[in-house]
Amino acid sequence: MRAIAVMAVLLTAAPAGAAELLSVSVVHDDGTYTMTSVTWFDAPRLGVFDVLTDYSNFRAISSVYTDSRFESPAEDGTPRVFTQVEGCVLFFCQTMERLERLENSADDTIRTVVEPNNSDFHHSEATWQLTDERGGTRVVYQVVMKPAFWVPPVIGPYMMKRKLAKGGEDALQRIERLANASTADAASLRARGLSGFETL
Repeated sequence: MRAIAVMAVLLTAAPAGAAELLSVSVVHDDGTYTMTSVTWFDAPRLGVFDVLTDYSNFRAISSVYTDSRFESPAEDGTPRVFTQVEGCVLFFCQTMERLERLENSADDTIRTVVEPNNSDFHHSEATWQLTDERGGTRVVYQVVMKPAFWVPPVIGPYMMKRKLAKGGEDALQRIERLANASTADAASLRARGLSGFETL
């Protein structure tokens, strides 16, 4: 499932001195999965926020993303994003698509809500809460989702949590590097008195 892939990408522990997984939990109840985690990135909050909302560049984070892009806004003007993910847990492999509303609050909260008619999920709502901590960024992530496809019973919370603990280490470090690079680029533009639009 995409949330498993996302968490494996974003929330897997890395070597000391880099991003750290502080906690993670997976709960299953009547076909609905709730995943919660807390991580710390050795990168500024604005940089992490930019990376996590740059849907046009998710393939730079991980190859599990076979497609990711911004779509036309909803009728009320809310941005919409599309992602396609290919992932496996044990013997079970699945390609999953989502079309979601992207609802950001300032530069510290990201919220996505799936459009069920255009996705492989009956329901999915995810939030990322970013705060400054220890000179870096603390990210609290939670997703509540109900897949519209069959998931083998053997793939329960334990196997999902194990998947999170084993995969995604390289991708997590890429997020950290991209976040620091984004911050450095912005600082360079400010020092030269330029905006991002003037460099296009």
